[in-house]
Amino acid sequence: MALIATRLSTRVESGFAATPGFKTTVHTLRSGHESRNADWAAPLRRYSASYAAFSEAERAELVGCQMACRGQLHDFLFRDWLDFRRSGQSLGNAPAGTTAVQLVRTYGFGAEAYSRAIKRPVAGSVTVYQSGVAKAGTIDTATGLFTPTTAWTTGEPLTADFEFNVRVRFANDFVEFVLPHRDIAEVQIELCEVRE
Repeated sequence: MALIATRLSTRVESGFAATPGFKTTVHTLRSGHESRNADWAAPLRRYSASYAAFSEAERAELVGCQMACRGQLHDFLFRDWLDFRRSGQSLGNAPAGTTAVQLVRTYGFGAEAYSRAIKRPVAGSVTVYQSGVAKAGTIDTATGLFTPTTAWTTGEPLTADFEFNVRVRFANDFVEFVLPHRDIAEVQIELCEVRE
């Protein structure tokens, strides 16, 4: 299994529904109270699409992707149109020297927050700021680590603007196409996020 570092076209990707989810075990006690246990520390996302009137070019693209991936064997990059961009994201305070910092995406509700490491940023979309001033450096698009060209000013606040992709695979080895007419195809697809 390997990553094919390519995305589907925007036309094909934008038709997917996104379903982020956690895995929680809930036990109802004899008293009626609940005991809840988080089985996963991080969520996994699923994407599903049901297309009608799929054009020949779009059908060829999807068949090519499914065949090259050999069903579930290989994974590829995907844009989650529900959540693919972040502006003004806090990265904490600057460390010492030229230590690399991890891009993160933080979600919050009330006093609770969850931070997600961003491992597949889009090349050319990342700008990291130190106290509001853009900092020169390099981004590793396979890890999401930003390394500054010159030393940080230790303790200064860091923020970032970026776009990112998700690593996915087909949810099963078969993609069913219905061809009501030679120029029209209907297809249902499900993709699963691959944890990095």
